[in-house]
Amino acid sequence: MRSNNSGVTAAIFGRRGLALVAAAGTVAGSVLFGAVPAYANATTKTVASDGDTVTFNTSDSSRKVSGNVSFTISRDGNWEIDADARNGNLIGRNAHWICDLTLGSSDLRKSTGTKWVPGKKTRSLNAAAYEPFIQVSFDALVATGQADCDIVVG
Repeated sequence: MRSNNSGVTAAIFGRRGLALVAAAGTVAGSVLFGAVPAYANATTKTVASDGDTVTFNTSDSSRKVSGNVSFTISRDGNWEIDADARNGNLIGRNAHWICDLTLGSSDLRKSTGTKWVPGKKTRSLNAAAYEPFIQVSFDALVATGQADCDIVVG
């Protein structure tokens, strides 16, 4: 508290004090929101009729950016993420997709590259590569494997 020339005591923050209050609020906010549990999106698993590919489909949204994703794995060990991101904001946002493939206690994370999505626009985001774990574990992935894909903004 500082006394101004009128004899009234008022709460006046200097630059350091204001920065300290802002930092404390940021830390408190991240602790509060960090405790909120994350819920997986409903993912549809489709096995191709020839049994050589499995596709996981879902949609997600975060901070007014939304989209659909298809995460496909193949018997030969190749994987592909084919997704889009629609930015509902007026200002552009960076976005990418992360897909976690789970088999028992094993978890494999794949993602698209980050792409700038202008305001009120849609962009496609894709990635593909070879993964030995998929090739070795393909039959088990078909039987019991699960995937969770999330859009990440920022």
